[in-house]
Amino acid sequence: MTHSFTDKMNEEVLEDKTTQRLHSRLLEISEIGRTKDDGANRMGYADLELKAKDKVVKWMKAIGMSVRVDGAGNVFGRYRGKDDSKVYMAGSHVDTVPNGGHFDGVAGVLTALEIAELWYEEAYIPEYSYEVVIFTDEEGSRFGSSLTGSRSFMRLIEDAELDKFRDPDGLTADQVFENIESTREEFLNGEGPDYPIRVYGEIHIEQGKQLEQKGLSTGIVNGIAGTTRTHVVFTGTAGHAGSTPMTGRSDALVAASEFISTLPGVPKSISDSAVATVGKIEVTPNGVNVIPGKVELIVDARDIDETQQGQLIQAVRKHAENIAEQSSVSVETDMMTRVKPIPAAPEIISKMETSFKRNAHLPVHLPSGAGHDAMNIARAHPMTMLFVRSIGGISHNPAEFSHISDIRDAALILKDFFENYD
Repeated sequence: MTHSFTDKMNEEVLEDKTTQRLHSRLLEISEIGRTKDDGANRMGYADLELKAKDKVVKWMKAIGMSVRVDGAGNVFGRYRGKDDSKVYMAGSHVDTVPNGGHFDGVAGVLTALEIAELWYEEAYIPEYSYEVVIFTDEEGSRFGSSLTGSRSFMRLIEDAELDKFRDPDGLTADQVFENIESTREEFLNGEGPDYPIRVYGEIHIEQGKQLEQKGLSTGIVNGIAGTTRTHVVFTGTAGHAGSTPMTGRSDALVAASEFISTLPGVPKSISDSAVATVGKIEVTPNGVNVIPGKVELIVDARDIDETQQGQLIQAVRKHAENIAEQSSVSVETDMMTRVKPIPAAPEIISKMETSFKRNAHLPVHLPSGAGHDAMNIARAHPMTMLFVRSIGGISHNPAEFSHISDIRDAALILKDFFENYD
């Protein structure tokens, strides 16, 4: 049994020119920022991300695509269509988390380019021009704020937010932009979508197990979950662990533990797509022989429906209050952030279902619990996303893997979608 990315890639069956090209290009990009664990490390705006972009640009230009780079470092390759007043757009990113996998983002860029490659070979001219985009710093490893490139493209970042940006070396946004020959002004006032985007498409690995469990290579994303972060503070009374009787204690950690252990039932009561997670917790005074007097934690809660998201927010708050009422502690909750979910439009889903059927695939629907560049584009333009089967559901890890034939399936379906959209 093999485990490394290299071993798995060597075992892939390459059935046609598309799988061969995707396989070859994935391997080429994987050499840029390869880690000792056989993973990938390409931080946004760093030299390795720029090197990966340059490699894709070379492939774009080889088939006659014109290329431009905006003030945020996003790369756009245009394949001319019959009508250049609007564009179909597809893409993703090539930056990674530290020691991440080789498919997250890269699969979306290479499949978007593969569509143009096939059209070039077929001498096919799409109804509208087609742009392949590489958004920069999607993972947020540079400044700790994700989707940087697509947020800039859609003008969703303001001057005050840039002031807070610091990279792992303490560099400001202005210093980082200087390294890519850009400026704050160019970042904030980039070209953006000055032309209508007829529809944006993004292929991404699922980062989950649903497609694998269903035995399917690809599926339709029916919505991207909106994220909420709620700060919850349980306050009790600190005391000596040895001299304070068990009866009458006001232990904040016991109450917080009950809250955390029973939290999984809260999203289940809202919808099948709702999730809630506690991944950060702080205990005060955090002494081995002290009863915890205060516990602070963050609840990350998500759903793909805005109404259900609101219900989930209230349910999490009520759950914390119920735990406190049944114990001798108090609780305070404060919602720190709320990003609204992005549902896929029914008419777009219907068109994609037809493309699935034309390509002899079952059009199964899947929610996206993670955020993607597509959610920013969807604020103003039609959007569709396809997920590709992830082996073991593993992502952001060197063991991340998707079969090349599965990635090809998604590429051909998205190609059909664009060809029949209008």
